[in-house]
Amino acid sequence: MPIFFIWAMGTAWPADLQVSASVDKQELTLEDSVIFSVLVEGTQSALAPELPTLDSFKVKAQRSSSSFQIINGNRSSSITYSFVLFPMETGTFTIGPATVTIEGKQYRTEPITLVIKEASTTVDTSREVFAVMEVSNKKPYVQEQVTATLQIFHRVGIRNLEANVQFQGFREETLKEPVENTRIVNGIRYSSYEISTALFPLRPGKVEIPASIIEFDQIDRSGGERSRDPFDPFGRGSIFNNFGRLEHKTLRTKAITLDVQPLPKKHRPENFSNLVGDFIISARLSRAEVEVGDTTTLTVTIAGQGNVADLALPSPRWGDEIKIYEDQPEFRQMTSARTVSGEKIYTYALVPLKPGGLRVPAISLNYFDPTKGDYVSIQTQSLPLTVTPGAGGSKSGRVDSDSSTMDKNGVSAQKIKEDILPIHAGPEVFESPNFTTGSGMLYAIGLLLPAGLFLISSRTYKRQQRLKYDIAFSRSHGAYKRAQKRLNALSQGSDPREIARELSLNVREYLGNILNLQGTAITATEVEEKMMKGGFGADEIQATRELLEKYETLQYAPTTGNPPEELIQGARRILDQLEKKS
Repeated sequence: MPIFFIWAMGTAWPADLQVSASVDKQELTLEDSVIFSVLVEGTQSALAPELPTLDSFKVKAQRSSSSFQIINGNRSSSITYSFVLFPMETGTFTIGPATVTIEGKQYRTEPITLVIKEASTTVDTSREVFAVMEVSNKKPYVQEQVTATLQIFHRVGIRNLEANVQFQGFREETLKEPVENTRIVNGIRYSSYEISTALFPLRPGKVEIPASIIEFDQIDRSGGERSRDPFDPFGRGSIFNNFGRLEHKTLRTKAITLDVQPLPKKHRPENFSNLVGDFIISARLSRAEVEVGDTTTLTVTIAGQGNVADLALPSPRWGDEIKIYEDQPEFRQMTSARTVSGEKIYTYALVPLKPGGLRVPAISLNYFDPTKGDYVSIQTQSLPLTVTPGAGGSKSGRVDSDSSTMDKNGVSAQKIKEDILPIHAGPEVFESPNFTTGSGMLYAIGLLLPAGLFLISSRTYKRQQRLKYDIAFSRSHGAYKRAQKRLNALSQGSDPREIARELSLNVREYLGNILNLQGTAITATEVEEKMMKGGFGADEIQATRELLEKYETLQYAPTTGNPPEELIQGARRILDQLEKKS
């Protein structure tokens, strides 16, 4: 292991104080990681080192360990800070000096040079673990569904798997839960772990799916097998053989470039729906026979594989014979291991205004079929609708006041109408000289006030009881205000490293409160899992995870040019976003 000692910045060192930096390897590939360690000997009071700017690496704090010994009356102490660096690009890079503060004095480590090489472009089945990213179509059309599948093959035990997969320039839909299978690759049996995502390209041209980074802990059981004797309690059959040393590993897939084709202009209909895929359309009436002024419901369903969620069906216009009231469409999405499909249901309340035999016109839909490379037009069948007059005829049973129609006894309809009027026909009989608008308001208040007070006190009591006994509700109540208060208390002139630490703690504490998690030491993987169970969307989960990773990096390498106000505003934005969704 190469060791590089450091020099003091214009000061003399104590005789027993030594500081050194080291890496576990100086040549590696994009699929490797390197452990960068800073060792401080002679004291345990040194602050955590401040790392240099590491734009070409992703930094994760691994651990710190301390040691204190007394040998023959001589005391010795040390502390080691370790960091895991994940290379993001190839080339020769120099890790600049790390700064260590000891008793108010600063010291710097010597620079260390690392050589990062390209990972192997072929699948090396001699490896115990490898990963491959595949896409179903490298030359799709805009908005055509493409399935991207990340496959992780392993023939040794792995734990704490974490995949960092990014899709830029696509709308993405998560498919079913990751699938575990057994696969034979070049005659070797592997266990596989497959993560599939449906992608919809948003624009034509070259669009790259960047390399995915997979981190995991590989179980090393080389020292777990001590005997082949089946009676040996610590041999092959022992439960202790299920445990082994964990070695952190990193894999990186190849980047994939898609050549996205624009939708052709030839044959494109004027009322193109922007749907790309394969679809069907159907329509039905709840009732095919109604009276004038009565209602029947028209249901139109569009289903298929593709971007059906993007459909906006135009409102129908059918003249003055039918009045149309449109409801909000309902969308249902279905996913499988490889594809996403769905259906969108439109409902319309139809009110016929004239009697007779009508027909509900056909509804057309145009979409682009990528398998045919052309546009397709489909439509529903026109539906017959029989409209009968109302119960009293075409005039709905009303009798005109000026009618002179006589019955068989010679009595006019007008006379009959007057005979059946209420005895008290004038509105004045309902008026009271002692009842005014003001007194009516007082009566109403007197009637409603007790009920209102009861409801308010009941809700207040239930809320107090819930705050007292419902721990999850109690923690989430006021979590947003507490987080905002801590943000307001931050000083923009503070150490950037301290600001990043406080912001990370604040966001994690807020997540712990609204998700009812124990503690604030939440890993990125735990954040994703818990937020998914908490009902948060993919956008909120990704934004939260990226923000926490950024704060973690800034705690150890704060010289990245991020102003404190920008860091604080980033926390405010994510808190506002999460509060709206919680």
